[in-house]
Amino acid sequence: MRDAILFAGPSLWGSGMPIPPGIALRPPAACGDIVRALAERPRAIGLVDGIFETRPSVWHKEILAALAEGVPVLGAASLGAIRAAELHSCGMIGVGAIFRAYRSGLIERDDAVMVSHAPPALAHRPLTVALVDIGACTRNWPDADRRLVLRIADRLNFRDRNWDRLAALFRERAGREMPAPDRAISRKRRDAERLVSRLTQGVDRPVACPPPPETPWFRRLRQPTGEAALGRYAEAGRA
Repeated sequence: MRDAILFAGPSLWGSGMPIPPGIALRPPAACGDIVRALAERPRAIGLVDGIFETRPSVWHKEILAALAEGVPVLGAASLGAIRAAELHSCGMIGVGAIFRAYRSGLIERDDAVMVSHAPPALAHRPLTVALVDIGACTRNWPDADRRLVLRIADRLNFRDRNWDRLAALFRERAGREMPAPDRAISRKRRDAERLVSRLTQGVDRPVACPPPPETPWFRRLRQPTGEAALGRYAEAGRA
């Protein structure tokens, strides 16, 4: 059986779940990574984490191309949950509570799952905490304290959402120390682990959907140097 390909990084940090044989773990996906992975003829593709700032993000049409070729694409936890909510009607499979929250409209903001993270040499360790995880880690706090820290976090740029910063702002606003969050909890990690389990169990082939238009830029994206060739044209979203 061919391997499944899993794009993941910070969302799986701290997980005790080993990546099973038959799943090839790749770094967070950027524009072109999914469509170029099709050349390996994977049995399925899992999208958890993706690049969104330093390189162009995964295009919707890459996922549509995979589905058109009969390759199941699953998404969860982070960019994968967002893309699955957007492409659920086209056959992409969403996994986990974060996907369901995006799908239902309970979560609308992309930055609710965004984090800054370390480079591959440091295993993509998260350097900030996602808004969805701040909510999970404070669920047992007194209501007033939880509302305050969520209001503070909501107004911060995702690059600044770390516990030290939140504690300092909480102290400034409340005049006392912030309660201790339960940092062992991570909705993102839990959903990422669920996607790994789903890939391990096997996934049915999707119902065939029409392939996306084969524009010259999309054909170029399929090449090994496709993303570099697109340059700023792809980043501007004109392809």
